Amino acid sequence: MDTLAPAIADAFELLRQDLCQRLDDAESSSLSYQDWDQEDIDTAREVIPHLVLVLRGLLLDHQMRPNGDCRTCTSAWPCPVVAMMHGLLKDPEDQFVTLARRVYEAQ
Repeated sequence: MDTLAPAIADAFELLRQDLCQRLDDAESSSLSYQDWDQEDIDTAREVIPHLVLVLRGLLLDHQMRPNGDCRTCTSAWPCPVVAMMHGLLKDPEDQFVTLARRVYEAQ
């Protein structure tokens, strides 16, 4: 199996870290135990639509082709990405423990 060149692997890691930082910032502001001031409200109004747009973009990329496969994953639809998104959005309590464990192990 081919491996990535170190510079490309480093670039991908920086991209991942940047995405994680954005999510950390959104999570941190949402978990504030103090009363929200106008800046907190403005941040939420900026971040929430961005996160929704990202989820909509993922759904757009993972649409079903006429043959029943996902156009991105080429696996049977609903593909793992759509199935996981659905589970997390519709039944988060059942899915969060597994997801939290995966996130923790990846860090």
